[in-house]
Amino acid sequence: MSRRSFAKRAGVVSAVSLTGLAGCLGEDEGDGGDYPEQDITWIIPFSQGGGTDVYAREMSPHLSEELGVNIAIENISGAASLRGTGEMMQSEPDGYTVAAYNPPSTPVSEMVTPQDYELENATGLGLFASTPFVVVANPEHEIEDYGDLIDRYDDGELTNFSGKERGGVDHVMATIMRNSHGLNWDQYVGYDGSGPAVEATLSGEVPAAVSTDSAALSAVEDGGVDLVTVLAEDGSSVFPDEESITDQGYEEIDYIVELSRGMYAPPDTPDEVVEAWEDALETVMTSDEMEEWSEETGNEVLFGTGEEAEEVVQEAYDEIPDAIDLEEVREAEQEG
Repeated sequence: MSRRSFAKRAGVVSAVSLTGLAGCLGEDEGDGGDYPEQDITWIIPFSQGGGTDVYAREMSPHLSEELGVNIAIENISGAASLRGTGEMMQSEPDGYTVAAYNPPSTPVSEMVTPQDYELENATGLGLFASTPFVVVANPEHEIEDYGDLIDRYDDGELTNFSGKERGGVDHVMATIMRNSHGLNWDQYVGYDGSGPAVEATLSGEVPAAVSTDSAALSAVEDGGVDLVTVLAEDGSSVFPDEESITDQGYEEIDYIVELSRGMYAPPDTPDEVVEAWEDALETVMTSDEMEEWSEETGNEVLFGTGEEAEEVVQEAYDEIPDAIDLEEVREAEQEG
């Protein structure tokens, strides 16, 4: 399954009437069992204020209402999201400790820094958003498009390229862009999030960066950075008029350039837990309240099943090791 396919299907779901979906999960006899019966801990393996945290704090009151119990958000950042993800993976598979992370981001972190758990075995609960990456540049360079950016790096006018931390998904993405498209940067400069990478581009500390579309929106609108291209083949709802790299004739690399924001639980989590979360997520993510929030903030919302959440993780493990030398990324991370 391509990373965009669940989004396309979810777009159909979101257009469907919510009649029949608004009932609380406690009315679901049989298949739903008695879950949940106590409060749920929702681990966000990123700092407060980041993209995943913003989604979680908007979603949690609605999910709590649907599930009928309190949902406590716990930010456990560190190790490129592996610390918090590990807390979830090593908890009891009873549905009372869940986590949100963003394939291919967290899978990339685990590939670069292998852990003592198998992330591929996590139980998917559902998908709630899809966030494409873009490339931005400092306006003083007057970059016309992606091809022009490649030419500037190729002739040595530009050398540094940036994004989130070294060894993470942005670093791997930049390396794949170099290997597949000829974006021949010399040094990758990592920052603590897309926002700081955009700010460094705005200030001229670095000439260009990869960023999520939502993190770049304000700086692009203010003219602080130029939008060079959208990296995902199907474009960006935040920048609907901007061409993608495939529009410009470059190879599609969607397996790395779009975050699928999902909910996960430990391996062997019971089906009744998955069903409860799928029902709650579908109701919440297709609600008028979340659609209005999406329109106001530019944060895309959608719904994908638990199976689809597992598929985007598996896609990352299937595609990325064949596209890049992970040892090269590990060595670069250690040098940084």
